[in-house]
Amino acid sequence: MIEQVIRLIQGDPQDQKLKETIKEMLKDIENSCPFRIQYRIEPIKKSNRGFLCQRSQLLLEGNLADTMLRTCDQIVVLVCTLGYPFEQKLAYYAQKDVALSLIWDACGSIWIENQLDQFEKELSVSYLTDRFSCGYGDLPLSLQNQIVSSLPNIGIHVLPSHMMYPTKSVSAFLGISSQKQPARIKGCAYCTMNKHCPYKKKEKNCGI
Repeated sequence: MIEQVIRLIQGDPQDQKLKETIKEMLKDIENSCPFRIQYRIEPIKKSNRGFLCQRSQLLLEGNLADTMLRTCDQIVVLVCTLGYPFEQKLAYYAQKDVALSLIWDACGSIWIENQLDQFEKELSVSYLTDRFSCGYGDLPLSLQNQIVSSLPNIGIHVLPSHMMYPTKSVSAFLGISSQKQPARIKGCAYCTMNKHCPYKKKEKNCGI
């Protein structure tokens, strides 16, 4: 994870002090910002409008949902967060040193993505699609309101902009199929850091 954070902040991979700072911050997140997740596995049904989650009545419309779910008969709907302790420490670093706040923010992004990767590995299901979220492709961000309200409350609030708070919160879907699934989502277009990535601003990529 240290290398991932360094790439995300465009740091010097030979900077030992930076590596130590990141190592300490990741340990701090592990100890003080517990990863919380709620999820549901439910059947889905294809309709003329898209894919209907039959328990929550979430409707996933558009090309992305069709591409990801066309061979699936079930879906994992999830939300997760690092909670308010992460926000409090982010505010602390912002007052102390902007550079440290940027590193802390990047550590949070990498940490939550790695925790989700681990969650996927532990699911006892057949074949999973790539993880995809609202705001990717043509899947509307406004779905986050319905996702959060359909699962037990773990302290996530959806703002009028449809963004979630605390900021290190993620909503996502995973299709479940009886067929092995290809890796369909790769690259910048689907990254959770898409709108804030320092590499993208310089027309580069992080290589993650």
